[in-house]
Amino acid sequence: MSAVVYVRVPDALKQALKAHAAAHASTQTAAAAQLLGQGLQASAKAQPLAELEAQLADCRSEHDRTRTRLEQAELRLQAAREREQTTAHTHSAFAARLRQPLAACPRCRQPVTGADLLLSGHCRNCTTSLSALLLPTPRAGFASNDYLTLLGALGLLAGLALASADSAAA
Repeated sequence: MSAVVYVRVPDALKQALKAHAAAHASTQTAAAAQLLGQGLQASAKAQPLAELEAQLADCRSEHDRTRTRLEQAELRLQAAREREQTTAHTHSAFAARLRQPLAACPRCRQPVTGADLLLSGHCRNCTTSLSALLLPTPRAGFASNDYLTLLGALGLLAGLALASADSAAA
């Protein structure tokens, strides 16, 4: 069953319809009916503009959240790099101090480095214990136990600093 529909169209649309009909070897009436049907089907399947705008708003919101997370990650990365540089500088300075000559061995008079004194605890030439070098020379009013407590506290603080630097880097 067919019905007649009279429609006025601009000249440009009529020329496009005529070209389409010629390209598909059909009449203008058949081409117009086909194109009108396809347009109505597409229109029925198309999402309403409000839905598309809502989807676009959701996408923009997700984009903004992702950008914020990226900026935060970049800041954390920068802070981690700065901590790594500080830790490397601290380790380098500590290694330099360990190589530095501090005193002479009480027995063989060879130079004693920070590593000999603090790490091995003995002279590398004659294996004499260097613990005595950690104690200051006796003076009136000086309590050696207080000095040893101070050394222990300094060692504890250095250990905590290194541990916190390692855990912050991880």
